[in-house]
Amino acid sequence: MKKNAILQVHVKRNRDHTLGAQFYLDPAVMDLEKQDLFHATWQFVCHVSDIRDTGDFFTFTLHGEEYFLVLNGEETLCGYANVCPHRGHRLVDGTGNKRVITCPYHAWTFDLNGALRGARGLSRREKGFDQIGLSSIAVDVLAGLVFVNTSNTAPPLREFAPGLEGQIFNACPNILDYVPNRDGAEFGHTYICDANWKVMIDNYLECYHCQMAHPDFNEMMAIPDSAFTLFPTFTYQNAPTKRRSDNLAFPLDLDHDVLVGEFWWLFPNITLGRFPGTQNFYISRFDPVTPSRTSRYTLSLKPADDTDPAAPERDRLRSVWTRDVVAKEDQALCQSVQCGMSHRSFHQGWYVSDLNDHGISEHAMRHFHDLYETWIAETLEGTGFT
Repeated sequence: MKKNAILQVHVKRNRDHTLGAQFYLDPAVMDLEKQDLFHATWQFVCHVSDIRDTGDFFTFTLHGEEYFLVLNGEETLCGYANVCPHRGHRLVDGTGNKRVITCPYHAWTFDLNGALRGARGLSRREKGFDQIGLSSIAVDVLAGLVFVNTSNTAPPLREFAPGLEGQIFNACPNILDYVPNRDGAEFGHTYICDANWKVMIDNYLECYHCQMAHPDFNEMMAIPDSAFTLFPTFTYQNAPTKRRSDNLAFPLDLDHDVLVGEFWWLFPNITLGRFPGTQNFYISRFDPVTPSRTSRYTLSLKPADDTDPAAPERDRLRSVWTRDVVAKEDQALCQSVQCGMSHRSFHQGWYVSDLNDHGISEHAMRHFHDLYETWIAETLEGTGFT
């Protein structure tokens, strides 16, 4: 699809209709998203505990390109393209600790601030030597969660999403003391789904489907009492349980567990939340693999110490249920929608919007589409998303 065709689809949409099916199917749309949208926005990478000491580094891949984080001597978290400026060789692999970054190809050496410190055959006095260095990317930390912006153009996270960190702290006051839950099933939320990433975000941003498609979840949650609040670049959902200890999904300890789910979406592809059950916090990033395939990566956090002796078993039961039940239900739903998107009879959907009943309303999903439509229009007009 050419840019003009994308713009025509944009122009035809009215606010009663969802995004056109082309946005979920066409490789040209995904290419534009990868080149611009994800490049220009904040992307979650890891937890601050992954990089504790001076020289610690952490490598990662975003949309096919490799980067790494490193803690410098001033205790500042720095991010760089994992590419040597000499000939393009990868600089570091995995995680570890280094006093300097040395390219394994020709031994060009860089300090932790990215500056070239040594290159065989080059004198430090040569003109331009001090201009050679690693290509940096912006790094920001929100509630102990590390984000990067590979274009270096996004405003700081607290400016891009004002109030988000405060809401997280209100919901989870001890989150800075939480540790990654490396042994859990990540709430069953790390997986590959054969659906466009926007189908998965759409699904996350409405609970209209919950009563029909998630019977165990519906039995535990007070869906009609849930409420979405929209902010300029994110949404917040308050989702109370029925406050019962025995549930079809998993048991709740009414004295120690999370009894009100709290969920956020950050434009364009980040979700965060506190799921009912043992004390927790999670964050997910949705990465397009193809127009019809998405990788969802989730990091879950938990208190350093169990809240009570039975907490580990309740956590295990929730992990098994999220992995084997609700995650599979959502995968099947999203994959069926993706299949339907390609049917010749389907062009775009309709919203159900009832601001008096957030249990069925899809206005948070429409908010996502409005922001996405703003990005696509400004990108095609050359102004860029701000």
